[in-house]
Amino acid sequence: MKRPLLGELLLEKKEITREQLDKAMETQTKNGGLIGIILVTQGAITEATLVAYLSLQAEMVTSS
Repeated sequence: MKRPLLGELLLEKKEITREQLDKAMETQTKNGGLIGIILVTQGAITEATLVAYLSLQAEMVTSS
């Protein structure tokens, strides 16, 4: 199974808005970096939320 994109997963679960994801992606395009860290830095999600969704993302990949 293809790994689901973290930003899309957070958006689907209503942890972030489309605007927050777009802003983070714009920052990533300009400066590089990981989308999860950017979202934490911008205050869109907490570190705990990031860890939880990275875990969920990994489970989705390994369970297929």
